[in-house]
Amino acid sequence: MTRLILTADDSGAGTLRRAGIANLVVPILHRFVWGPLPSVAELSTFLGQRAPRRKRGHWLDFASRRELMAAGVRSQGFLELVDCCDRVELWMDTRPNDQLVLIWLLDYLRDHAEIATRIVLRHVDTPLHAPAGQLGGQTIGVELSREHLDLGHRAWRAFRAPTPQAWFDLLKQDLSPLPQLRRCVQEMLDELPGAATGLGASELRILELLSAGYRRPLELLPHHRERFQRRVFDYWEGGALLDSLALARVPAISGLAEWPFSVEMHHARESFDRYKSSALSLTPLGKAILAGEEDYRSHNVIRRWWGGTELTNANLWRWHGVLIAPDAPDTPGVIECREPWRSIDWSVSEAAYSAASA
Repeated sequence: MTRLILTADDSGAGTLRRAGIANLVVPILHRFVWGPLPSVAELSTFLGQRAPRRKRGHWLDFASRRELMAAGVRSQGFLELVDCCDRVELWMDTRPNDQLVLIWLLDYLRDHAEIATRIVLRHVDTPLHAPAGQLGGQTIGVELSREHLDLGHRAWRAFRAPTPQAWFDLLKQDLSPLPQLRRCVQEMLDELPGAATGLGASELRILELLSAGYRRPLELLPHHRERFQRRVFDYWEGGALLDSLALARVPAISGLAEWPFSVEMHHARESFDRYKSSALSLTPLGKAILAGEEDYRSHNVIRRWWGGTELTNANLWRWHGVLIAPDAPDTPGVIECREPWRSIDWSVSEAAYSAASA
């Protein structure tokens, strides 16, 4: 009997493998919380059969080679492999990106209900990096129903929309079939620019930690989960946010000795040592933002993606417990600023993450 577990996190996949509860554990690693969303065609290709000359960009890229060989799996498409397994389970962590992967997969499966209804959704309520021995007691399994597929479709369509309005409107709906979705909706809304500060929750958290006395860059990043508290972005994305706050035309942070925050910098020992030794401090703008006296948008360019929404100074959707639409066209003129972090590929392996953050 072939039991397949699908998850959305490499470390969670490692925990599930060590638990020995499945023949094959496949982490589907897509970061939907960062950057522009892939097109529908790109996502379909990702889940399809691997093309003969395509080495990367396939849903099986981060599966265990040993497990794939033992199960006789080579380059199957998502639906093909799911259809030939005796039991398929979705184990999605509680973090927002994992929930976004879940609603994407539910949307994809909606047109293949005959396969989807054979899949079991595990309601995971604690992080999958918990000790493997605790996994059995923290999950409830339910077979996917049309209700799950329809809710996943609505939520994924809302996240891909060109404004956050439909995503915000999900809070008015019954989201109980996917128990972690409401929290995901809320946490993603928190990452929209704040009404008073112009910064998302994670950017603001970096400034708060710096104000609290944490001076070194690595002390301010999301891999310190209990300290950082915000769960949307990972280590690499947090480093890019810190870069943006320190390298803006009018920075909120000073003292960064090395940039950009890249895999190449981590592999260059002297550069990475300089980065880790940076003595950071808040600039006058950073202090004023924390005091609620200044708006980051008034001094700097904002240009980033939030789901299907491109946030710019002229199209700045804000969040303050309610969704605030962009201002009337009285936007400040274009401001030039250094933005080297926007060209970096953050899709790195868990091994690279572990080595970098050691």
